[in-house]
Amino acid sequence: MQKRWKTWPGLIAVVVSAISGCGEEPKAPENSPPRFQAVTLKVGALEEAGMLAGMVANRGEWDASRGGKIQVVEQALTLDKAGEVDVLLFSGDRLGDLIDAGRLSAIPNESVMSSRRDPALTDAPPGSAEEEKSAPDPFAFMGITTAYREQVTRYGNERVALPYGASAMVLAYRRDAFEREANRSAAKEKGIELASPKTWEQLDAMARFFQGRDWDGDGKMDSGIAIVLTDDSEGLGDATYLARAASLGQHPDQFSFLFDSGQMAPRIESPPFIEALGALVALKDAGPPGMERFDAAAAREAFRSGKVAMLIDRAERASTWSGGKPVGVAALPGSDRVFEPGLKAWATPGHPNRPSYLPRGGGWLVGVRKGLTGDPLAAAIDLAKYLSSPEKSDRIRAERAFPMLPFRVDQMSKGLPDPASAPDVDVRLWSESVGRTFAERAVPGLRIPDARGYLADLAKGRAAALAGKAPAEAMAGVVRAWDDRTKKLGPKHQLWHYKRSLNIRGTTDRPPDPGT
Repeated sequence: MQKRWKTWPGLIAVVVSAISGCGEEPKAPENSPPRFQAVTLKVGALEEAGMLAGMVANRGEWDASRGGKIQVVEQALTLDKAGEVDVLLFSGDRLGDLIDAGRLSAIPNESVMSSRRDPALTDAPPGSAEEEKSAPDPFAFMGITTAYREQVTRYGNERVALPYGASAMVLAYRRDAFEREANRSAAKEKGIELASPKTWEQLDAMARFFQGRDWDGDGKMDSGIAIVLTDDSEGLGDATYLARAASLGQHPDQFSFLFDSGQMAPRIESPPFIEALGALVALKDAGPPGMERFDAAAAREAFRSGKVAMLIDRAERASTWSGGKPVGVAALPGSDRVFEPGLKAWATPGHPNRPSYLPRGGGWLVGVRKGLTGDPLAAAIDLAKYLSSPEKSDRIRAERAFPMLPFRVDQMSKGLPDPASAPDVDVRLWSESVGRTFAERAVPGLRIPDARGYLADLAKGRAAALAGKAPAEAMAGVVRAWDDRTKKLGPKHQLWHYKRSLNIRGTTDRPPDPGT
């Protein structure tokens, strides 16, 4: 929207004010950004220095408009060193560790829900109540999708971060495999519809249909699907498994997922988790030879090279899917059944249970150091808001060096931040799939202290099942490992954190001491 001159009375008032103020020190316009001339903020990233790329590229305007200075710590920080910077970028699965170490300050709701407004963007009379109501909020807090506004950035009753970049799981597929008439006819004879699957069972059937079939007409036998089944550095194997388990085990009436929020008892050996593990292990026969050893890079390469019809991946990695053929995108499927843990029985909700599992604790966040006061605290919160603002977050997610998804509703409809990086991917389908994923009930990945240790235990259990151990036996081993880990860290201590990570507000302000 273009700025325009105010009405003539408003313009005359400005001129009179300017004349009468001659000789006096000029005042900053009422709606100008805050000024922090004497403040220098140290900014760093926990364990992943790549996160700094977007911030570094966009810090100049903050320096110029605020008068402050940003000092970037270029080396990745360890948890012990995270308290040495004023503004910290970090992965959401490290939130519990940072809270436990006392590294993060709460961000008051009033500091993000009410922002300065630009009176030049409204037709209402200057200074009127109508102007205040109609003028846009530049931070647009309510434009942040609910999953990030009310879940990922909160811990109990406190907002402890602002979103920096999102992550979500989707299904990518070769459109020629789905649309080739020979494939559609053959699939119809088997009672299979080649369309975005509504349930995981439908996805399984399509993967097996494509396996060993020349679905692209090049005279070579191809495979059905590429997924990560083992442990991998990106955690894609864990995310794929937990996304499927969530559709079976995350009941709409329950907050808890991996643990019982009343006792910190693992749920990982209950029927939905065992069924999900068994179904994924069985899919190794619907993929390329050796898929049980694939990491994320190998799975993407199999899809990009045209060896498989489908791929489960993080949506922000779309640039790795392009191989010269059109690529479609769909939200992950759900389940016609869901397990009710209180009754220990299956229920049929009447429509697919389709919660969205968000890997990496939801994505990447920006937090403020605990202990800051006065102007340094105000400047740190202002910088966090600056990085989460509509304009700057749009630029940050366009950085190829560290791909992330948008966390604002209007940005999701714009498609890929850099379409040239994924020329074969259908932008409309990508946008619809990402938007649908964030519109569903969200299940952020584990965010308690030592979350990565718990997931490492889970990866060992999945590997055991992949090697031939019965899924129930493999998950029983995970339960023993989780119980030992919780006992070492403190059952009451971990339960407090688990409740806070679920944003259950009936908890004390401080956790029980570690080890208790």
